[in-house]
Amino acid sequence: MADKQTEIKILAWHLIAKNLLKFVGDEKSYHLADNVLKANDFIKYPIRKGDSLSVDIKDDTVIFLRKAKPESSSKSESKGSEEAYEPTPEEEAPKVTPKVETPTPTPQTTPTVVGEERELTIFAVAANKKVLKFTECKDEGWFQIDESIQAQDYNVIGLVARNRVRVQIVENKVVSLVKVASEAPQPSQDKPSEAKEAKVEQTPVQTPKEAPTPKKEWKPASSYDTAEKQTSIECQACINASCQVVGMVASSLPQAPTANVLNQMIRAVAIENYNLLQDLKKK
Repeated sequence: MADKQTEIKILAWHLIAKNLLKFVGDEKSYHLADNVLKANDFIKYPIRKGDSLSVDIKDDTVIFLRKAKPESSSKSESKGSEEAYEPTPEEEAPKVTPKVETPTPTPQTTPTVVGEERELTIFAVAANKKVLKFTECKDEGWFQIDESIQAQDYNVIGLVARNRVRVQIVENKVVSLVKVASEAPQPSQDKPSEAKEAKVEQTPVQTPKEAPTPKKEWKPASSYDTAEKQTSIECQACINASCQVVGMVASSLPQAPTANVLNQMIRAVAIENYNLLQDLKKK
């Protein structure tokens, strides 16, 4: 019934993926029957080139396979040149396996990560303007600043130390920042009676009008006062006249004199004017 009897063959190569093997000196390649595949675990116990195998072949299919002890002659043959594997067109055709339809998994939508919104006080902003730290959570270290925020003016959006801000943080990154406006102090809502009392307390105490201060009686100036005032007027007039004369002289000079020289000139001219005035008064 069988094409061939059980015989010993030397393995040339074995393709586990296609269940094909070939023997040394044999031009054909053979498939392995299902019973052979079930009885042998070729991944755990592989058969290799040069192994001596006891096989039964029927209709170009190996229906029985078992490792045999190699003979000395077989060992020498196994050391020969390695045959190149050239599969036939039938072997090259992909093995058709029954297609098992698997249920299409329902796509799972990942929920959008919503950042944690917190109201914090800015402790410091790094010089590179890429990270910042908050007063309330110094221990958490530096937080990265989103690129969209870095493109804005930090002074305008309030990203400055000691400012109170409302931020949204996602995975240690500030993705949103809004400055919290400082609240104006609310007027205390006192009870009407208390407000009235406070108003009364703040009202200044009115005192009776004081009697008008009597005007001082006019008295004619003494002769001493009149002489002193006259002398002062004469001195001032002499000085003014001296300043005018010295100014005209200084402007006509090719080189302006120093302040010290000007002061000496004004003093000298003023004294001469005063002496001249006194002489004229005697005549």
